[in-house]
Amino acid sequence: MSSDPWDGVDVVDAHAHANPALVPRLLATMAAERISSAFLVAGGVVSPAELSHTIVTEGPGRDVDADNSALLDAIRGEPSLAAFYFANPHRVAGEADDLLSAECAGIKFAPGVHGIGHLDPRVQSYVEIAAERGLPVYSHCIGKGALSVEEYARLARRNPGVTFILGHAGRGNFDLDAAQEIRDTRNVLFETSGGFDFVIKDAVETLGAERVVFGSEFPIQHPRVELTKLALAVAEADLPAVLGGNIRRVTTTRKGGST
Repeated sequence: MSSDPWDGVDVVDAHAHANPALVPRLLATMAAERISSAFLVAGGVVSPAELSHTIVTEGPGRDVDADNSALLDAIRGEPSLAAFYFANPHRVAGEADDLLSAECAGIKFAPGVHGIGHLDPRVQSYVEIAAERGLPVYSHCIGKGALSVEEYARLARRNPGVTFILGHAGRGNFDLDAAQEIRDTRNVLFETSGGFDFVIKDAVETLGAERVVFGSEFPIQHPRVELTKLALAVAEADLPAVLGGNIRRVTTTRKGGST
């Protein structure tokens, strides 16, 4: 069997999706690709076609809840997996959100699903939970308005004690602006799934390897695709940080994160 550049590296997937039925497939994929841990977001909230259309058109999104409880139940007892709480900012964070987030490793926003801007006070209510619990925040930004990278960076500057993760290499594939937009906001990390290897190399040069984290976007993308891309884009000496060390540093949970 041929070796891969990530052999011997503690690889942690900072961003995958799953529902209870997908967890066995995810674990098998992780074993095959030698991924030691993964952070999951509850999947199946909207169809891929609907999500794609909303991202492309910057559509209004809708009020829909992820089944965070079902995902947490499905991964309970599996030490390699932890969840990010998938927030629905159509409502202000309440007691139930607070209690469930206590079982999670972070909080995730999806402007392309819900259509709520990053500076909306309802978003801030979840960020305050993250601040209280020491959790990172993740968002997939789209467009140039309220859902944009610029507004996400502004949210991060308003909350300097919270670590923010910019998902999907900014706006995805060929986005060189995103790294520039977060460069001076040092509490924002750059997650790599969906970005071209040229974009990832540029992000490492712009931000430093310590601010770049590997994510797969499983099951939409196979982890091997993303790992191969990073092996081409990132210097060998920086792979341990990008592939696992950085996300472990900013997560407090023992499941899937720091030990």
